[in-house]
Amino acid sequence: MRRNAGGAMLVSSRLKHDLLQLEVILNKKAVYWTLFVLVVTAMALIQFIPSAPVHIPAQLPPEQRAANRLLAFEGIHNFRDLGGYRTADGKQVKWGSLYRSANLSEASRADLQVLADMDLHALVDLRSQAERTEEPDRLPQPTGFKVVEIPVLDGGAEGLADEITARIEDGTIEAFDAEGFMLAANRQFADEFTPQFTEFMQIVVQARGEPVLWHCTAGKDRAGFAAAILLRVLGVPQELVLQDYVLSRDYSLQSHRRELMLLKLFKGDAVAEKVSTLLGVEEAWLQAAFDEIDARWGDFDSYVSAGLQLSTADVATLRAHLLE
Repeated sequence: MRRNAGGAMLVSSRLKHDLLQLEVILNKKAVYWTLFVLVVTAMALIQFIPSAPVHIPAQLPPEQRAANRLLAFEGIHNFRDLGGYRTADGKQVKWGSLYRSANLSEASRADLQVLADMDLHALVDLRSQAERTEEPDRLPQPTGFKVVEIPVLDGGAEGLADEITARIEDGTIEAFDAEGFMLAANRQFADEFTPQFTEFMQIVVQARGEPVLWHCTAGKDRAGFAAAILLRVLGVPQELVLQDYVLSRDYSLQSHRRELMLLKLFKGDAVAEKVSTLLGVEEAWLQAAFDEIDARWGDFDSYVSAGLQLSTADVATLRAHLLE
């Protein structure tokens, strides 16, 4: 009887231990589930918060324009006016002529109305064909401006996305050299993809000061390099060009804050930090492109003439119509 009682006590003890373990597991799952529900609920509620009106900087008093450089579209991220930057000879880039942004795939009806009212001359899409197929731009109908597709990194951008997704799933994302990848990509912009950026520059020349918008996926890398070389051609000092470039870091990370929050919650800080590096920008990345220009073409002026194939008349046209 004592053995039976002892056995019963042992079984009871093990059962209690197992139940406690199960309770711990269930409590952990409950916490994760609760956090997930809270995040999803917050994301849903955000959709109903009225967006700020879109202020077009060129339509504001001069003293308010720089503070409104980032246009507050509902579904288009990192949409910026490049006006107001001072050139070395004391002029400044006109407001309302040069715009850069992320893709337009989630543009709202209100966004489309604002775009229609901006009197764009052209929209330049720097994404690959696969990116455009995956997230096609939403445009006003009728469009009212020409759309030009100039694929940069065609085949590379979606390949990177697939690789990152796979690495997140199999736990090898921490081994990915995000910094090295972005440095190499910017060097490619300044060398291998010179013909594509030459085509881009000609579109701006042909616009003769009428508004041009260009974008890639996040509006920070390909669009950032396009903005940088255009500002340099206009005579904006490199230090100001770099300052404009790094503005994308906060804007891009802010637009992806929900995804990063979920990654941090379910995959950990290290994974979220690695992905946030790819979603941001660093001054060194654009500097690598400028260094490649010097190494490949000799200096920036040679890059403009021999690489981008801009004539003296082309540069004069750009400065006549885009500076004041």
